[in-house]
Amino acid sequence: MYKNNLLAILFLSAPSVADTFSIVPDIKNGLPAVMNEPVLYQAPQFDYFNLADSYLEQRAEAIAKLPMALSDIERVCIQTSYSGIDPSSSDQSGVLVYTYAEDNSGIKIHNTTIGDRVNLETVSKHCIDESNWVYDNWLADKSMTFTPYSSSSAVITDVRVIIDGSLSLSQVPAEFTEQYYDFIAKVGFDQSANFYHPDGISGLKDVLVSGLEQNNSSMKFIKNMAFGNTLSKEDIVLMSDLDFMNQFLSILGQASGSNTANLESFKVINVFDYNDKKYINVEKQERLFGKQITRNEVVILKKYGDRWLLELPEILKEILDN
Repeated sequence: MYKNNLLAILFLSAPSVADTFSIVPDIKNGLPAVMNEPVLYQAPQFDYFNLADSYLEQRAEAIAKLPMALSDIERVCIQTSYSGIDPSSSDQSGVLVYTYAEDNSGIKIHNTTIGDRVNLETVSKHCIDESNWVYDNWLADKSMTFTPYSSSSAVITDVRVIIDGSLSLSQVPAEFTEQYYDFIAKVGFDQSANFYHPDGISGLKDVLVSGLEQNNSSMKFIKNMAFGNTLSKEDIVLMSDLDFMNQFLSILGQASGSNTANLESFKVINVFDYNDKKYINVEKQERLFGKQITRNEVVILKKYGDRWLLELPEILKEILDN
């Protein structure tokens, strides 16, 4: 399904939207963990000519799934957080990226790896600047496979993939909706503001600021949930609409217990028009308490120039109505 959609997006996409976002990769054995540098020449020895689709994922400890709307990558950094480090030591933090080389025809010819090391710090950042040819592989596969590690017994507590790039949002309503669900499943609610209609964002911001000016207790509670206790009304006014919306959308993650949508799969069932808007019926497969549950959800798209963008979902509209 995704490959067909990607081909359509190449020809039916709106101008790209530059963005920086972070992805929490899947770590096979979970975190916190101590990870040592992989040894490629000990059993099981790294096979440079096993080109099976799953082979590199089997070798790597971390897999980051990239959103289908990602159309260009400017820079990628892998950020690893540690506890239990010795500041006086000369230990290092490292990453080993598993990828492949292609010939001039774009055919895979062998597997390969890319390594990077920096001085071990509480937060160590590895930017893949000198081997940015790998960005083409990641864009094609919409996946990154790598292993973070340290040269000491420091405990890895968090790993993030930070991407500077561009999103191409489809002008086809069904494909745009699929891009949105794919994005919130892989990246998260609190980075999805680019999918929302500016009118809805500015309206939500106006209502929140107005409520704070009136000392409304409900709006104070909502503000504290989304922005914390230290941010003032004036700080919110000065925020860009996209920054405001991304931070506000963190409420959805708090309500569900996860910043990413818990989706096993999803598909658009039908699309219909009403009052110059698009109503998209989406069937979602979710896993709750070990059971797979099917739910249907209707999202509404509203025209913005030559693009279709999301209206606020009902859970956020209820806040506007308070």
